[in-house]
Amino acid sequence: MSMGNAERKNRGTKLEPLSIAQKGSIVLPVATVALAAGIFVADTVTDLEIAVAVLYVVVVLMSARFCETRGIILTAAGCIGLTVLSYFLTPYGAKQAGTINTAISLLAISVTTILVIQIESEKLIAKSRAEANQLRDALFDSVSHELRTPLASILGGVSILVETPSISADPRLASLVKGVRNETMRLNNDIQNLLDAARITSQDLQSKRDWTDPSDILTAAVERVSSRYPDCSIDLDIGRDLPLIYVDPVLIEQALGQIVSNAAKYSPPASKIHIATHIEAGQLIISIRDEGEGLTKEEKDRLGERFFRGKRHVGKIPGTGLGMWIANTFIASSGGKLEALSAGEGQGTIVQIVLPTFAHPTKANAES
Repeated sequence: MSMGNAERKNRGTKLEPLSIAQKGSIVLPVATVALAAGIFVADTVTDLEIAVAVLYVVVVLMSARFCETRGIILTAAGCIGLTVLSYFLTPYGAKQAGTINTAISLLAISVTTILVIQIESEKLIAKSRAEANQLRDALFDSVSHELRTPLASILGGVSILVETPSISADPRLASLVKGVRNETMRLNNDIQNLLDAARITSQDLQSKRDWTDPSDILTAAVERVSSRYPDCSIDLDIGRDLPLIYVDPVLIEQALGQIVSNAAKYSPPASKIHIATHIEAGQLIISIRDEGEGLTKEEKDRLGERFFRGKRHVGKIPGTGLGMWIANTFIASSGGKLEALSAGEGQGTIVQIVLPTFAHPTKANAES
C-alpha cells in the first residue's frame, strides 16, 4: 500500500470529536459511577458510626435521569450489593452500630428505588394518555372538517328539493326528501358536537365575550332549531327591557340550541316547548320547559356529564351524550350555570340557563 493510500485511509477512518449532546449524555453516567465508587470507599474505610451508605439514594436518583425502569433496578441492586460488601470489609463491621446503619441504608435505598419507579411509571402513563388524547382530538378535528364540506353541499341541495313544487306535490317523494334532510341535519349536528368536544378537551376553548342583546341570541337559536324540527311548536316569551349581557354570543347561542334541540328530541311531535326569560337577583334566567320524557333522579344528577345517556333512551333515541355536556361547558365559560328541574318520568323538564348581568359601561368609561 502506498503512503498516499494509507493517508487517505487514515483520514477516512479518523474519529470525529464528540458533540456537546454526546458529551452531556456520557458525563452523567460517569459521574454516577464515580459517586457510587466514592461512597463505597468512604463507607468501607470509616467505622460505620455514620450511615455513609445512605448516600446511595443519590446514585439511584441520578440513574433515573438516564435509565429506564430496568436500569434503575439494576443500579439499586448494585448499591445494595456495595453496601453489604462494605459492611463485611469494614474491620468494625460486627459492631451493633454498623449493623443498624447498614440496615438503615438498605431500607433507604429500597424505598427510594420503589418511589422512583412509581414516579417514572406515572410519568409514562401521563405521557401516553396525553399523546392518546392529542391523537384523538386531532383525528376528530380532521375527520369532522373533512365531512363538513360535502355535508353542507348535501344539506343545501336537499333543502332546495324540499321546496320544489313537483316533489312537494308527491307525498312519497316529499317524505323521502324530508327524511334525508332531517338525517343530514342530525349528522351535521353530531359532527359539530365532535368539533366542540375536541375544542374543549384540547383546552382550545376561548370565550370571546361582548355586550349582547339576549333577545338576539334567543331568536337565532330558536330559528336554527326550528329548521331542524319544523313540526315542533316553540313558544318564545322574551321579557321587556332585558339588559345587555356580557357573554360569548356564539357559544351561548350554541348552548341554547343544544338545550332546545334536546327538548324537541325527547318530546312528542305535537307538544310545545316554552322559552321564557326574567331577571332575578341581578341574574338573567332563561327557562326552557318541555312536555317530554322528564328526568329520573340519576339523569338529573348526571345531566352535564360527558357521554352520559339515560338507560331508558339508549337504542331508542339517537344521541352521543355530548350535547348537554357541551352546553354546560359553553355556559360556564361565560360565567353562567345550567340547572335542570323535573317532577319525574313523563312529566316534562325545565332547564334553566342562569347568566350574570352587569351594568353596561358608559361611552365615557369605555373611551377612558
